[in-house]
Formats: sequence, structure tokens, C-alpha cells
Amino acid sequence: MRRAPSQQDFLRAVKEHPDALALRCHAYRNLSEVAAKLADWADWTTMTTRPTEQRIADDLDLALSTVKRWIRWLRVRGFLGVVEEGTTVRFRKGTRRGLDDDGLGNRAAVWVLCAPTPELDEHDARTDKTTTEPPSCTSRRGVQEGPTHAREERSSSRRRNRISTTDEAAATPGTRKHALQVAQKIHDESTTLRRLSPWYIRHLIRVFVAAGWSAADVLHALDHQQDGSAWTYTWQSRDEIRNVPGWVRFRLAAWLDEHGQPVPSKSQRLEVAAARLRAEQRAWREQFEAANARRVGGPIELAPRLSRAEALAPPPVAEQAPASGPSEAFRAARAVLEEKRLQREMQLEMLRLGRSS
Repeated sequence: MRRAPSQQDFLRAVKEHPDALALRCHAYRNLSEVAAKLADWADWTTMTTRPTEQRIADDLDLALSTVKRWIRWLRVRGFLGVVEEGTTVRFRKGTRRGLDDDGLGNRAAVWVLCAPTPELDEHDARTDKTTTEPPSCTSRRGVQEGPTHAREERSSSRRRNRISTTDEAAATPGTRKHALQVAQKIHDESTTLRRLSPWYIRHLIRVFVAAGWSAADVLHALDHQQDGSAWTYTWQSRDEIRNVPGWVRFRLAAWLDEHGQPVPSKSQRLEVAAARLRAEQRAWREQFEAANARRVGGPIELAPRLSRAEALAPPPVAEQAPASGPSEAFRAARAVLEEKRLQREMQLEMLRLGRSS
């Protein structure tokens, strides 16, 4: 890899990488935001950047494990070069001097923004075919950086993440993989539950997923009670919740019956109501058809159902009949008026002649 000419070139190379283009929308968004935050903190001359992972997580409102995952993604693909590893001073109990203190204190890691060369890109294309995000270092199954045994060769292929970010078919409902996919969707959509890992969320909602709940049903239950009323909040932001798992258990406990089993969710209730309505409409239709068949005067034919375009169309204009001539009564009245007018004009003319003589 080589040093990136500028921050824009670094961001363009990250966004146009084939592995990045194969990610899903939320994963591509998180990767772009982490890369942009690293570029914002970079020096224009040396292209070195040193923001802490916790600072990036706080600015982007992401989990620390998510930031670590995408930084490792950038390092594995040659977009980040390590200039200096971060250090943390450990203090001996009862003293002020650290066990491994070199006098410099805690130091953040320093990276340099890089752009992979075409030769390395072709080599990666031949050796690595995975396009998913790397597994999180905070998961229960850690990533082994080296061989376990002395004679074991290092494997070039990385282990796939258990939560795939590519477009794969949904798992079979009721399985652990399906529950993990539901938990991952809740983790991506809820800013409060983003502080927990998807595996922990799956542990908290396992009985609800087994009852057929979806991710939208769980999110609805966290904000509403069974009667549809919304929960009241006494805190200003999600950072004030100290015990997120306890908060989730308390909210979901309102949706359990006396035996500890989940009650029907919102989508299940709507589905039952829709099925009942369809059954009632079917019964009414059958009763109407039976009464129509027994009618003495013959069955009543229903008017054909019009389409929306036909219903909104203006009514047709009736054709006007050709105009006919005046009636006989009108002609007779008109003749009488004309005769009276002529007699009046003759009288006026005779009166004018008599005055002139």
C-alpha cells in the first residue's frame, strides 16, 4: 500500500472497494462514517490520524465494538497503516507509578491513511473471496491472529462473521440463526439497544422470537404497553439508562401473561383481526347469495364494480336534440303585436300631417 494523496482520495478508494460495495446499506453507512471521521482528524501533510476509538464511537453514536470492527476492516484491506500502537498505563495498587510507565502516559494509536496499490488488490482478489465485515473482537469467539500449533500454517482466509451483512436468504423461523438475525435488526434500528451486542439482545428476546415475534414487534413493545398507551420517559437521553438489560426486561415483562409466556404481539393481533374480518365478509356474501337464489322474481344482478379511473371519470354529456322552429301560438302572438305596431305608426303619421297643415 502507499500513502493516500489526500483525504478525498482515501474516502473514494474506501467507498469504491469491491468488498465495500458488497455490503448492505447500514454496514456501508457505518464504514463510510468511520472512514470519514478518520479523514477529518488526518494531518494534511503526513496523512496521519490519531482519534481514539472511543472518541469516534461517541461522535458517530456507534458502539465501540462496531468502530473496532470497521477499523480492523480498513487495516486488513490496506487502508490504514499503523505508525504507533496505542498504550494504556496500568498503575500498581496503592502507588502512583505505573507498572509499564515510560513517562509518556496513555497514548492514542496513530494511523496513516493509505490507498492499496493495484498489485495488492489483485492479490487480495485471488486469496480472499469474503466480502462480509470482519468478526468483532468483542465477540465470545475471538479471532486467532496466528496458528494454534507450532507446525500449523497460517490460513490466508478469514473466518466468516456469524452475522452476515450481505443479502442472504432468511434463516428458518425458530432457529438460533433466525433469532440472531432479528437481534441484529433490532441492534441496527434502536439507538438504545445499540449499546448491547446482537448476541446479548438475542438472549433477552429469545422467548418472544420463539413465540413468533418480529423485530418491529419487539421495538413496539419497548415503547408501548399492551393497551396501546405509550411508556412515559423520565430521562432526557439514552445515556442516562445505566442498566440497559434491566430496562429491556422490565419493558418486555409487561407483555408476559401469568405463566410467563408472551402474549400476542401487535402484528399477530392485527393478523387475527384481519382474518376475522375476512371470515365475516365471506359469511355475509354466502348469506346474500343464498337469499338471492331463493328470490321469487329471480336473482338480483349486482352492478359491475367500476375501476377507480371509471369511478372518477366525469359523467357523459347527453346529446341535445336539434333546435325546432317557433310554435303556432308564438307566431299568432307575434302577428298580433306586429299589427298593433303598424296601427300606432299610422296614427302618429296622421297626427303629424294634421299639425303641419
